[in-house]
Amino acid sequence: MVGRAMARAETELDGRLIYTWIERADFEATGALPTDSEDVINLTLAVGGTEGAVIFVEQPGGGFKISFRSRCKMDCSQVAEQFGGGGHKAASGAFVEGSLETVRRRVLDAVRATME
Repeated sequence: MVGRAMARAETELDGRLIYTWIERADFEATGALPTDSEDVINLTLAVGGTEGAVIFVEQPGGGFKISFRSRCKMDCSQVAEQFGGGGHKAASGAFVEGSLETVRRRVLDAVRATME
């Protein structure tokens, strides 16, 4: 499951932003547990040149758990707050209902606005 998530990771903003996602099918295909996804966000942030990272983890009941990490001016808690979540400046999370495409677009628009 970690390999799948890292293989689909995408970067933007000249490599400063990285994001990836994990679908329910990834858990089913690999036998991974939801807790196995918790460190993936930190792996993405470890990619050279990365300042902000986002991961979307599809939940069994629908919607996505989103984790934000930052080592730049982006305040993760302020981004997460826009989606009813919280945390602190360097690490925060939220839950957003919707399809992956819709959730990803909304969340990444907010992250880009903060990082640009």
